[in-house]
Amino acid sequence: MRKAKVQKPFIHYEPLKPWEIVLIMIYAVITLCIALSRFILGTESRQVAVIFYAMLTQLFLYIFLYVSLRNFRSYLIWLCFGAIHVILYLYFKGDYDLELPNGNASRLLLNTIPLLLLFQFLRFLSRKCQDRDFVAPAKGGVSDFIENTTTDYVLFVLYIASLCGFTFLSVCY
Repeated sequence: MRKAKVQKPFIHYEPLKPWEIVLIMIYAVITLCIALSRFILGTESRQVAVIFYAMLTQLFLYIFLYVSLRNFRSYLIWLCFGAIHVILYLYFKGDYDLELPNGNASRLLLNTIPLLLLFQFLRFLSRKCQDRDFVAPAKGGVSDFIENTTTDYVLFVLYIASLCGFTFLSVCY
């Protein structure tokens, strides 16, 4: 099994790639649409939109942007979006249209910052345990599957379990 050595320092800044800039701009527009959802969407659609907006962000950050999040510049931008999520939660908190049987749909927005912080913690653990960066285990292909270590899968399970746990606590309590 080939073990990739860590090449860059834990905190490093690189220029954003063009696709990252485009993705951030698209996400900013989506965030603006969510903020203005009261004027754009109906009640049921708003609930679904806020839930999907929060959950998909938290899942996709890890699955598709784990390499991008290693760049501290990108990480800080997504952390700012996490802060915007907290502001959106406070904005939506008293909105009766977003009320669910066990609370407000916007509570899921509070999970973004803890999950981003967890990502950096798991990245730190991965570097300490196996001297390589935190990865999303094999998305397909035999070589990816073979190169993933037990530590990669354990850290993946920790992240997904945390995501599910935070989601459960947000929705059920």
